[in-house]
Amino acid sequence: MADDTNTRDRTISRRDVIRYGTVGGAVGIAGCGGGGGGDDTTTTTEDTDDTTTTTTDDQPSIGGKPVVGLGAEPQAFNPLVTSDADAWAIMDNMYPYPTARDPNDVDATAPFVFNDWSFDPDALTGTAQITEGFQWSDGEPLDAEGVAWWFNYLMDDTGHRYAANTGQIASLEATGDYEISFELNAETAAVFTPETGVFAVPILPAHVWKDVDDYTKYSPDTLIGAQGFEWADSSPGNWYELNANPDLLPDEIHEGPYVDSLRFRVFGSLTSMIQEMQNGNVDLTYNSITPNRAFQLQDADSVTVWNSRARGYNYIAHNMRRVPFDDKRFRQSLGFIYPYNYLNNTLRRGLTEEGDYVAAKVYQPWRPDNFNSPIDHGPYKTEDGTLDVQQVRNFLTNGDGAHDYTFGSVESSQVTGDQEIRVNGELLTEAHTDNDGNGGQGPISIIITPPETAPIAARAGARFVENLNQVGIPAETQPVAEGSQNSIVWGQEDFDMWSSGWIWMPKPHMYMGFWLTSGRADLDSSADAFHLNPMGYTGADDLITAVQTTYNPDDQKAATKEALAQVYEDQPVLVTEYPNRLHASSNRFEGWVKLPGGITQNPWTYLNVRQA
Repeated sequence: MADDTNTRDRTISRRDVIRYGTVGGAVGIAGCGGGGGGDDTTTTTEDTDDTTTTTTDDQPSIGGKPVVGLGAEPQAFNPLVTSDADAWAIMDNMYPYPTARDPNDVDATAPFVFNDWSFDPDALTGTAQITEGFQWSDGEPLDAEGVAWWFNYLMDDTGHRYAANTGQIASLEATGDYEISFELNAETAAVFTPETGVFAVPILPAHVWKDVDDYTKYSPDTLIGAQGFEWADSSPGNWYELNANPDLLPDEIHEGPYVDSLRFRVFGSLTSMIQEMQNGNVDLTYNSITPNRAFQLQDADSVTVWNSRARGYNYIAHNMRRVPFDDKRFRQSLGFIYPYNYLNNTLRRGLTEEGDYVAAKVYQPWRPDNFNSPIDHGPYKTEDGTLDVQQVRNFLTNGDGAHDYTFGSVESSQVTGDQEIRVNGELLTEAHTDNDGNGGQGPISIIITPPETAPIAARAGARFVENLNQVGIPAETQPVAEGSQNSIVWGQEDFDMWSSGWIWMPKPHMYMGFWLTSGRADLDSSADAFHLNPMGYTGADDLITAVQTTYNPDDQKAATKEALAQVYEDQPVLVTEYPNRLHASSNRFEGWVKLPGGITQNPWTYLNVRQA
């Protein structure tokens, strides 16, 4: 479901899935899903342009323990450094945000920790009132003093996930028990906007973090939260459990949670998770499932499959420190080689949209209108998304790149085509460098998650490598366990290409700075800390800064389009797709709230879920 289009989110019923399999249409695209649970008549599905929530006519039934399936072991419970989705599945139930999306109107901002606020764009000053009644799970109150301390902690440090947000704050102080005042460095169109504004930052307990001198080395084993749940117990590698505590939340925010507890269970593979859901041992898939898994669940009357358009995107990151990825022309050529058609039609079965800009297509008002505006260039892909070997070779040899490309006799075992590329007269295997400029690094490689964990990404990556070798560019896949990728890519930058993705991204006008600016990069690859720009990209710094410091909404949209176009031209990442978000839930529980990007990516679902 999109914030900015009329596309409707809906559940996938058994009838929808069967119709798709019969006529080749897209699941849930042509019309509304049915009852969301086969023959289950105890629930109804409210399906609107904004949200989908499963409800009953009765009062919530208190109790129960939903089991949420995680795709991998959480890597680190430190919100300032980790981008690990499985860790955030748990942290999102512990750390509240100043504001949230209104589940009844997803374009509107709803109060959360902040219940009232004001901002004067001329004076660059504002105030916010803290909602009374929030309490940390160790008994400490969540008040203005703690909020002010936390934001000043973030303002004093650099390099963390929220530096782009808090870097816009000149000063912030508590002016009462439940009031803060602040001043910004420059005007900005997004101050209190959830997920994109200056205050789109999770609030952490000041009394805990006052003892943390170096946030990059902090990795807590338990969490102190204030969002209706408290840490109960864990068996790392197996499960993590949170107990519900409605007393942590003010009643004006929510009367729930209605369940007794949540268990987050770690699975080694999606196959085992789906089997356990069919057996009634899993109630929600936190990570999205693939279309073939949706079909696998079509005969399970006890399961509902949910479908929505993407807010995030999948991509292949390029390490721009290395030859030949230091050349924009070479990076652009990879778009002609990537198997879009195979990914979209064979692997995703139509449940995806072809990628280009670092902004999903649901954010159309912020995306460039076409490939000739505002930067004059065409799409770096073939028209039908299939490989055209000669087109790629012509693009490289006839272009004005940083390196000179030629094709000659085949000498590398990986190459399956009739010619092999040379870079400045050398075989690519010799010209290929590491981060320090040492040549002779052999074929280029792409880090992928092993097939048993991410089968679609692995198969798409394998076909990409096959295409590269057919063109004459020696390449290999490099399967790396998902848990090991963080340190290799984010920390050491020890990769050529890396297949990854963002589960969701807010509107692009604020979050390009989240990972596509030089301030997020370890440019000489010398630091041990994680950096969210492992590509080493610096080409759009000024444009992204202009986006973030432009107040007028129309001007900001125009600036965003220019920045998106520049990133596409430079190709630090190849955006491969905007995959529909498919989740599955058991019908033992209901009340799931689905906002753009899926039912698990919001603070309301776990507060609202209850026994069916």
